[in-house]
Amino acid sequence: MKTSALIGILALCGFNAFATWSIIIIDPETKEIGIAGASCSYNCYGIGSIMPGKGAIIVQAMSNNEAREEGLKMIITGATPKQIIAAIRNRKFDPERQQYSVLTVSHMNAATYTGTSTHSSNGALTAPGISVQGNTLAGKQVLQAVFAAALKARNEGLRIDKVLMRALEAGSIAGGDKRCGEQKATSAFITVTKPNDHPKRPYLDLVIFGQKKGGPNAVLMLRRKYDKWAEKER
Repeated sequence: MKTSALIGILALCGFNAFATWSIIIIDPETKEIGIAGASCSYNCYGIGSIMPGKGAIIVQAMSNNEAREEGLKMIITGATPKQIIAAIRNRKFDPERQQYSVLTVSHMNAATYTGTSTHSSNGALTAPGISVQGNTLAGKQVLQAVFAAALKARNEGLRIDKVLMRALEAGSIAGGDKRCGEQKATSAFITVTKPNDHPKRPYLDLVIFGQKKGGPNAVLMLRRKYDKWAEKER
């Protein structure tokens, strides 16, 4: 399949997910790749793209399809995360209003960038095979909780889908998106691919979107949806 066709399949629709916490995880043994995120926006599903067996990219805050597509092209051609971040920090992509993370199977140390015009609390934390990033959060404790939960779950030997859900929930418990108050998030998603997955059919792909302000927490709704999926997978 041509690179352009793959990008057309995997570069999900872009949304301005101003307030978001997200995770990228790669299992070095199985080569499974997972991304998850939550936000106080209508739909945060479009912030990330995965190339099965290769890597993943997150472009959030003022999410940008062009930057994400450029990053995905470079993942396909084998560029390092640092090279990709350097390329999409080009002024034409308006990087200061965006937040980037790239992680690849060949280079398990993520590269990230948080633009100077993104809203606090913001930042990123990484470990080999893991990257967590967020902006417009309730406080620094949110990112720290997401990162700690991801590390703990991975060290327990859990599958990456379980690691992602635990990390996403930890961010919600710690305060989530500061604009959503007690609701924490109005949209959330989780996607996992196996290395030989068809790009259009990821192993796991669940989305919650469009929740009204003051309504149910999208992360809790995603957990229920995930549990139903996991029950069928047994």
